[in-house]
Amino acid sequence: MSDEKLNEAAVEAAKGEGREPAPKKSKKKWAIVGIVVVVLVAVGAGMMVWHESPSFCSTMCHIESTYVDNYMQEQGKSGVDKYGNEVSNTNAMMAVLHRKTKATAKPEIVCVDCHVPNMMELAHDGMHFVSGNYPMPRNERSASALQTWDGKSAESFCANQTCHVYLVGDDGRLSYDKLADSTSSRAFNPHERHHEALSLECTDCHKGHRASTVVCTACHEHESVELPAGWVTYEESQRLLQTGYSA
Repeated sequence: MSDEKLNEAAVEAAKGEGREPAPKKSKKKWAIVGIVVVVLVAVGAGMMVWHESPSFCSTMCHIESTYVDNYMQEQGKSGVDKYGNEVSNTNAMMAVLHRKTKATAKPEIVCVDCHVPNMMELAHDGMHFVSGNYPMPRNERSASALQTWDGKSAESFCANQTCHVYLVGDDGRLSYDKLADSTSSRAFNPHERHHEALSLECTDCHKGHRASTVVCTACHEHESVELPAGWVTYEESQRLLQTGYSA
C-alpha cells in the first residue's frame, strides 16, 4: 500500500474513533513564529542600543558626521570646532568636555543625554531635511530653543536632576545664588548677577560644539577677566561668527 493510501486510512480511522486527525504542520508553524519573534526582539533591542550611540546620529541625521567628529575629540587638547575653526583647548566645547566625566553616574555622556529625542521635533527636522532646508552644520540654537519642543525652561537644559543638580533650588529651578557661589572664588565672578535686567542663558557663554565665550568681555573688555582654557572673548566670538560660524 502506498504512503498516500496509508495516510488516508489513518485519517479515516481517526474519524471513525471520534478523534480529529492531528494537524500536520502545527509544530513547524509555531517554531517559525517563535524564531520570527526572537529575531524581531533582537533587532529591536539592537536598534535601541544603536539609537543611544553617536554613530546613530551621524548615520541617520547628521550624515556629514561633523558633530560626532567634533564630540569625539580628545579632551584638553587643541582641536577644531564644528565649522573647522581651530580651538586651542577642546574643553572649551561643552560636547567634548562633557563626553567623559567623573561628575555623574555615567562615565560617558552621549548625544541623546543632552539632545533628548522628541518625536514631533524629529518629524519637523525630517521634513526640513527632505525639503533641503537643513543646513549642515546646523544653525546654532539657544537653550530656550533646544527646550521648546519639550516645553521646558531654558535653564533646565543644564540644571536638572540628572546633570548640574547642585544648582537646582528648592523650587526645582536653577538657583542663581547657587550658580554665583559655584564660581565665587574667581577674581571676576562671571555668574554674579551684576545686571538684574540682563537676561542671559547658559548657552550664551557655554557653547556645545564651538569655543565657549565669556560674554562679559563685551562690556568689561578693559578689566582683567579670566578666560578659561580655550575660551574666547565676545569680540573674538563675533569675528569668528562673521568668518565661519552660523548665527
